[in-house]
Amino acid sequence: MRLSDVEWLDNEDKQCRDDRLQRLKWIIKEYPNIGLSLFHGGVKSHYLFEEARYCFVYGQYTASIMLSLSYVENSLATLLYASGTNDVRSARIVDLLKEAKEQALISESEFIVLDKVRRIRNPIAHFRTPDDEEDVENKAVKNGRHPYEVLETDAKTALKATFRVMARFSIAKQQD
Repeated sequence: MRLSDVEWLDNEDKQCRDDRLQRLKWIIKEYPNIGLSLFHGGVKSHYLFEEARYCFVYGQYTASIMLSLSYVENSLATLLYASGTNDVRSARIVDLLKEAKEQALISESEFIVLDKVRRIRNPIAHFRTPDDEEDVENKAVKNGRHPYEVLETDAKTALKATFRVMARFSIAKQQD
């Protein structure tokens, strides 16, 4: 029996709502205490940030990882460009991270975390041979986990890094 579009959505909501709620609670817990945020890079950066969170809530982990790093890349490129670095248009993310660290836009520890996210993203965004150790399936087998669990953990790492960048470039912290 084929479900109607409304029945399909109702069924999806019924089966996945609790999991989405748990992921939303995780985001609320991890989200930094920010009073006023700017989206360096304009509306595009804003959409990347919001959609990274939305995709995570809906269990779309690969999209969340990709969008998280895209948000970071756009934000850092915008800030570097504003500081006079003109060669950001075609810069690779690794080069943006190095330049951002060199200009003290990010700390050494932030560089390490963001580079980890880059290394998480790369085997998703770029072809890898089946024997590549960083491939999601291989990481899952190596750690005795389901690939979906590996992607969820990686998406959490990416979102935490994204939140860290958001907090770093906030105007003010919220008062408790």
